[in-house]
Amino acid sequence: MTFRLFIYYCALGGGWAAFLAWGLLALLGVATVQGKSLGEVALIGTFLGLLVAAALGLVDGLLNSTGNQRYVRVLVSAGIGLVGGALGAVLGTALYEAGDGQLIWLVAGWMVAGLLIGAASGVYDVLQARLARREVRQPVKKTLHGVYGGLLGGFLGGFPFGLLRDSQTLPLSGLAIGLTVLGLCIGLMVALAQVFLKEAWVAVETGRRAGRQMMLSKEQTTIGRGEGCDLGLFGEQGIEKVHARIMMKNSRYVLEDANTPGGTFVNESRVERPTPLNNGDAIRVGSCRLRFGESPKQR
Repeated sequence: MTFRLFIYYCALGGGWAAFLAWGLLALLGVATVQGKSLGEVALIGTFLGLLVAAALGLVDGLLNSTGNQRYVRVLVSAGIGLVGGALGAVLGTALYEAGDGQLIWLVAGWMVAGLLIGAASGVYDVLQARLARREVRQPVKKTLHGVYGGLLGGFLGGFPFGLLRDSQTLPLSGLAIGLTVLGLCIGLMVALAQVFLKEAWVAVETGRRAGRQMMLSKEQTTIGRGEGCDLGLFGEQGIEKVHARIMMKNSRYVLEDANTPGGTFVNESRVERPTPLNNGDAIRVGSCRLRFGESPKQR
């Protein structure tokens, strides 16, 4: 998946997930907000947060995970999103009613929801790093990027939601449109923050996975044909189950070969020891060529 598609699918997934949340709410008789108790408002936020966070976790998993890690990421993201959505909806509504109906308070609640939805996938990476007893610096940065995007998405989507939720001209569809716009804004802003604030990445240039791009958001990223590898190059010639690793050492990304018979190459020089990577370096593993990228602020 390319970063452009990542942004597109996050926005699309967030919008459709929010619309699905409205559909489920309508089945439960909560198709509008008017006259609803805080408990029913919490239910609206719960469905929104759960489904939008799960959708974003799935898209993030398709870009940055393999195998069963994707499903665990979705579950963790959904759980955090559930809490965030319920908390944001209740907090925003309570402040809105206490503040004489000022829209900014409702928006503030959705910013809280967006914050936790945006952080959800990064929190999974932090937990994974903790369990593996690895450094959490990179996963924490990813989490913060999601927080920034979620806050902005909640802010941008909160205003149209607030205007549509009590619409007299759209009594039945106002909540549906408002939730969909809110979910789309959160998904779009979280994806944009992750992509534009990324610090390092790898792009596959040749082979069956050509065109795939992957953000480096962990202290160690494995490359190989094994299912557990972070960057899976399945079915390629000359690639071992675990072929190479990109690691963060002393604030530099370095490439290490995993003692493979065919070797790993940087700019066609065989890697004999952990080798520092520079922006634009070509990496060759087996029959595949990768390209390492790093934002200027890192250097």
